[in-house]
Amino acid sequence: MSKRILIAVFAALLGSASLHAAERILVASGRSNSVEEFDTSGTWLRTFATTGPYAPVALAQSPLTGEIFVTTFWASGPAVGQLTNKILRYGAGGQFNVNWDTFTVTCGYCPTTATQSLLFDSSGNLWVATAYGEDLGGPIYIFKYLAANLKLPDPPAEPLPIMATMKRGNQMAFNRSGDLCIAGFLDQDVKCFNTSTGAQTADYYAEIHASSISPIIEPAGLAFDGANRMYLTSVFGGQLVREVNPGGPIVLLATLTPPPNELNGNLVLRGAKLYTSAFHFPAPPAPFSTPDPVYEVSISGTVTKFIYGTAPPALGNDHIWGAYWMIFYSTTCSGCLTLVAP
Repeated sequence: MSKRILIAVFAALLGSASLHAAERILVASGRSNSVEEFDTSGTWLRTFATTGPYAPVALAQSPLTGEIFVTTFWASGPAVGQLTNKILRYGAGGQFNVNWDTFTVTCGYCPTTATQSLLFDSSGNLWVATAYGEDLGGPIYIFKYLAANLKLPDPPAEPLPIMATMKRGNQMAFNRSGDLCIAGFLDQDVKCFNTSTGAQTADYYAEIHASSISPIIEPAGLAFDGANRMYLTSVFGGQLVREVNPGGPIVLLATLTPPPNELNGNLVLRGAKLYTSAFHFPAPPAPFSTPDPVYEVSISGTVTKFIYGTAPPALGNDHIWGAYWMIFYSTTCSGCLTLVAP
């Protein structure tokens, strides 16, 4: 084995180990154009980074380099509130002032390249889904970007993307079989696909509609546990639901927030606890400046306000306005693979 290969293996192992060495939490704060950082007990630490003219939506961290990737919508201008095809890239450490670069999702045959959902696989490849599909005359396209290409200014997607016949592309997650699944709130559905062939392997529409939960589940957040049981958030109903067994039935785990508040974020399953954020539309006389919470829910249904606060100046630990995705991330892996010889 050459020295170069040995160095590469050592660097990869070092990166893998360091990604589990120290963790914190990042939350996308859309109304403040920032990503906020908390410790794992929910205490606010700092603004991890600002996002310039963009507002952050989805967050993901590379398991190889520690970089943070963020999908966005326009925070101002004629397209304010519209999702973009710009993905921001941050160093693992973050800093208050702008320290990001961007890459652009391109596709000549797609009805749109606006994106929302993204995630990494264990090899460091990035998967990105277009946000809109059939209501614009085409499917949701799910692109794969190889880890080796993510250092490029505008990395190319691999040919033959996965095509999901859906209207909306919300959170993606891998199930226990390694299939890539995607939720769609307008579709009231979750579909899964083989990542090698692109073939559809599962469709949860019938199972979702067989549930007695009211209002009907409109899935945005998605997670699978070690037994391949599915967990969902319902964006407008404010519910968190789960499968009793793989294949159903789906039952209510908790109701987190009433309308008009929304569960616009993702769903994180960590051990025996689930985490998701709520996007608040406070009714008068509650001030609009009241920050949004992040909930912690046990798999038995116990709900805790994990991150919360009140209007300034009594913010407490909360500095989130317009909450979208949250992730647990490593603080110790910044450029893990830079030891690899050129």
